[in-house]
Amino acid sequence: MIQITANVIDFIAAMVQVGSGVIRRKTRILFVQILQLLMQAVSMLLLGGITGAINNVLSCFRNFLCYKEKLSATWKGIFITASIGTTVLFNRQGLLGVIPAAVCTIYILLMDVEDPIRFKTLVTVTFIPWIFYHFMLGSYTGAIFDVLSVITNAYALYNMIKEKNAVPAT
Repeated sequence: MIQITANVIDFIAAMVQVGSGVIRRKTRILFVQILQLLMQAVSMLLLGGITGAINNVLSCFRNFLCYKEKLSATWKGIFITASIGTTVLFNRQGLLGVIPAAVCTIYILLMDVEDPIRFKTLVTVTFIPWIFYHFMLGSYTGAIFDVLSVITNAYALYNMIKEKNAVPAT
């Protein structure tokens, strides 16, 4: 029953996640991700994914600061330290439990990129390890929708690149 409940919660979060794939503005992406991350944190906790849940909550604070344009190098260091530190303290999943901290660290280091195409690429690529994490955790809806998120983000990225490279009509 717990696994079903967790998958229902993750399904709702996944609908938000997939919908975010068509969003192009960084601030909107970050806001929608906060909602999605909180729901997925609850799902992960139910399934025993403590490091994933903790990293998702940390990511909410990180995204909020980035949304407010207050994510300084100091804050980045604090979030990376908190992510790695809590993973070391609470990881009971071996290598699987390290995935959230690794993804969050990469995302934190690169998330302040200004170019929307590079930011969309970052979002797309950092969804990929979550596919494996959710599947191994038993969050099958999460894993399926991670795949769909990669696809929708890649499609939006393709269109963004195509629009950028379009030759204006004369």
